[in-house]
Amino acid sequence: MDSGVASPSYYVQSRLKSIKIYAWIGCDSAKFGNLYAAAPTRPSNTVSVASLIGGTSDNTGSSIARRLVLRTGLPIVLSSNISKNNPTLEADAEKKLIQKLISLGYTQARSQ
Repeated sequence: MDSGVASPSYYVQSRLKSIKIYAWIGCDSAKFGNLYAAAPTRPSNTVSVASLIGGTSDNTGSSIARRLVLRTGLPIVLSSNISKNNPTLEADAEKKLIQKLISLGYTQARSQ
């Protein structure tokens, strides 16, 4: 259903650097946003997330970085320039990033 509102632009870039993934996601601007590092921890199979530049642990980027590590099992460095006040935008950006990571072979598509 078309709401008459223009859809925002997304910019997604993924690069393999050693054994981690660097990704940038943003909307309406090519500005560098908050920067997060996330990595799996052992032995509890949880994820540790650190804010490297700007942001806090409750920002959109930290949540996305955490879920990406859970999905891929790889350390992630994520720059996020999207508002946390728009959950639909966050979900769309994360979905596009997951699709890109699947196409690059970093993770498998989930079974339906």
